[in-house]
This record gives sequence, structure tokens and C-alpha cells, in this order.
Amino acid sequence: MNRIFWFALATAALIASCAELQQPPSDPAESVELPEQELYDATITFYQEDKLSSILQAGRIRKFEKKQTILMDSGIIVDFFDENGRHATSLWADSGRADERTRDLLASGHVIAISDSGQRLESSVLRWDQKTRRIISDAPVKIATLTDTIYGSGFVSDQHLKNWTIERPEGKTFRERPRTVLSPASPDPSIPITETDSTAPDSLP
Repeated sequence: MNRIFWFALATAALIASCAELQQPPSDPAESVELPEQELYDATITFYQEDKLSSILQAGRIRKFEKKQTILMDSGIIVDFFDENGRHATSLWADSGRADERTRDLLASGHVIAISDSGQRLESSVLRWDQKTRRIISDAPVKIATLTDTIYGSGFVSDQHLKNWTIERPEGKTFRERPRTVLSPASPDPSIPITETDSTAPDSLP
């Protein structure tokens, strides 16, 4: 009797384990979070204290309501405005991410920012801090002013790209400025010649 009991118990356990192994795998698509909204060639406007802060355009925008996150790709353009609502800087990037709670923005890929004053900033990653209205990057950057092109990392600037710092400069600059000097090539002091001082790398690190 005991032998029959243990044999039946072992058989039941074997059938249960086989049934468990034969269960079909779960569909990976079920675990992927889908956006609540997906927009193409769309524009989103952000405000801070009822004042225009930035206008974002992207080839594709995906909004995730639970995470309050906006993902952008297929090329993005962002226009930043100062505290008075005046246009300050335009930014172009391959893709980006925005936080709907803080209005912070992370731009990545080939990122270029050009201010209305003529400063040009290039990097692989730029971050916009909405609260402080600062443009920040820990990645290597190149900023070109009217007289200098400077390379480094640890970049922080206002939205106008006028007041900026580079915490880790590489010490490589390129300057090209007109000077009025006497030389055999320009004996007349009224004719300026261009002096070049270049130690810049061939490309952005």
C-alpha cells in the first residue's frame, strides 16, 4: 500500500513539473511600456511663472504620463527665452529627453547651440536646467566666440552663452584676429593683417 502511495505521489509531482515547464513564455511586448501619446512633427511650449521659457520641436515626440517624461527623436530644435520672454538661444540635436515636472531638458547626439549674440556651442550632450536657466555639459565641448574657440569639459553657461565657465579646459585655443602691424607683407600701417595663434585639435574630442 505504501509503495502504491509513494508511486502515485511521485507521478503527480512529475506531471506537475512537466506542466510547469510546458507553459509558454510571456510575450516580451507585454513588459514594454508604451507611450500614452505619440506625435510626429510636433511642437511643445514650456512656461515658467506664466512666461514663455522654451519652444520644442521634434520629428517624433513620445509622452509617458506615469513617468512624466517626454522622449524626442528624429531631430529636435529648441528655442530658449530669457526671463523677459525674449529669444536667447537656439539648439539643434539628434534626440532628447524632457522632464514634465521640472521642465529640464537633455539633448544628445550631435548638439549645436547658437545664441543671438553669435556664440556657438558644440557637444555630444547638453542639459538645460529650467530652475537656474543654465546650459550644462560634463561632456567635451567646443565654444566659439567672436575671437576664440575653446575646448574643454565641465561647461556651465547662462541661456545667452555670454557668462560661461569651463571647469576642465584643455588649454587648446584658436584665435584669429586682425592686427595693425608693420611687416614686409603690409608696410602700410593702415592695412591690417591677420595674426593666427592656433593650438586647437583637428576635431572635437
